[in-house]
Amino acid sequence: MLLSGSALASAQWQSHLADMVGGLAHSDFYARFSRGCEFLSGYQSVLVVWLSTSHRPIHLYDDLPEEFAEETKTAWFEGAYLLDPFIGLFESKAGDGIYRLQDIAPDNFFDSVYYQSYFLQTGLVDEVGLLFNLDDDHAVLMSLGSRDSASIDAAQLADLQTAMPVLAELCRRQQSAEEGQINFSAPLDRAFRNFGRDHLSKRECEVVQLILKGHSNKSIAQLLDISVDTVKVFNKRFHAKLDISSQAELFSLFLEAISLVPFDADVDPLTHYFEITRPPS
Repeated sequence: MLLSGSALASAQWQSHLADMVGGLAHSDFYARFSRGCEFLSGYQSVLVVWLSTSHRPIHLYDDLPEEFAEETKTAWFEGAYLLDPFIGLFESKAGDGIYRLQDIAPDNFFDSVYYQSYFLQTGLVDEVGLLFNLDDDHAVLMSLGSRDSASIDAAQLADLQTAMPVLAELCRRQQSAEEGQINFSAPLDRAFRNFGRDHLSKRECEVVQLILKGHSNKSIAQLLDISVDTVKVFNKRFHAKLDISSQAELFSLFLEAISLVPFDADVDPLTHYFEITRPPS
């Protein structure tokens, strides 16, 4: 039985729920869906994307503040999403659920260049991801964000958790209705795996990928079953090979190269980038 203080027992929630159901198979479904989730959770902004194992995320809806929207959305969809911990959840086949960024991020995430150079530009001080799996290869991810320093009420998140089965079913029905109507973009997951392969050793590429995702040397050592000193050696090697001197330069090089990769091409994005930016004299 719902507690009397629960938002789920309120007339407002019943109105939101009816609005969501009424929006099924309509183009404004995710706008209605988002308003309901914001009501339950207390978060103030939403980004909803459709995920596939073979394509980059597809934008479904957002109500991001104008001062943050254009710059941050463009960078995210052009390649920064590959470093997003919530995308890692989908790739690891995590179940339906509510995930707080602070709980799932790698150990060095909040000191990483991705966080400093990109995430802080979103203005978010707190973020949760709602993952709704459609099948083994597809999901809907909703990012709920707060730009207010006040913490979100635990009771509100509890309401959201209670509503998850209903929310997941609504997403599945909506995506079933939209099947065949989504325009696919070029896959970038392969480009991420290929990044640096023509210039670095396989192990150096693995270290680079983990650094970009926000792992510390200690975490990388544990994941690759090597020593921290060996990780440091790989760091020195790829810095020299790529002619860079910092993680900030690595992050910038990654985003620039990824943004220029040809459609569905099985190439090293770095090689293509160097061919464009450093033509032979």
